[in-house]
Amino acid sequence: MSAKTNAGLVSYVKAQVGKPYFFGTYGQKASRALYRAKKKQYPKYYKWDYSTKYNGKIVHDCAGLIKGYLWSKTPTSSPHYNKKQDYGANGFYTHAKEKGSISTFKKVKGQLVFKGTASKKTHVGVYVGNGIVVEAKGHKYGVVKSKLSGWKYWAQCNLIKK
Repeated sequence: MSAKTNAGLVSYVKAQVGKPYFFGTYGQKASRALYRAKKKQYPKYYKWDYSTKYNGKIVHDCAGLIKGYLWSKTPTSSPHYNKKQDYGANGFYTHAKEKGSISTFKKVKGQLVFKGTASKKTHVGVYVGNGIVVEAKGHKYGVVKSKLSGWKYWAQCNLIKK
């Protein structure tokens, strides 16, 4: 398998814009069975009902955008789970060797940006350039583009080459 790169991550996340958000997912295709399994696993995040409008659409949560890229061959292929790379937002930050506060961010495309506190990162997005971040924002929003303002930390993912 070819090396995963920042440029590849940017392409992957841009291809996900407009797709739905399912908590606990990383690029799987939406189905009623996936919804039921995730609702059982994470009941507090699934207070909405499944709709057939989701059928077959690729779904992610915030950290799942990065995992989806790492575990898929293309932006539309099915991911293959890898326990060793199964990080949440805080794990992606903790494992990074290059990281810091947003004031030190050099705006490198494909680097990760975070919200949260110094000790716990609670949300992750991907910087795609021109002051824009792609993030899986939540069930109400899906995968969207947002502004870099408001993000507090950055990191170079240790599993991806610049």
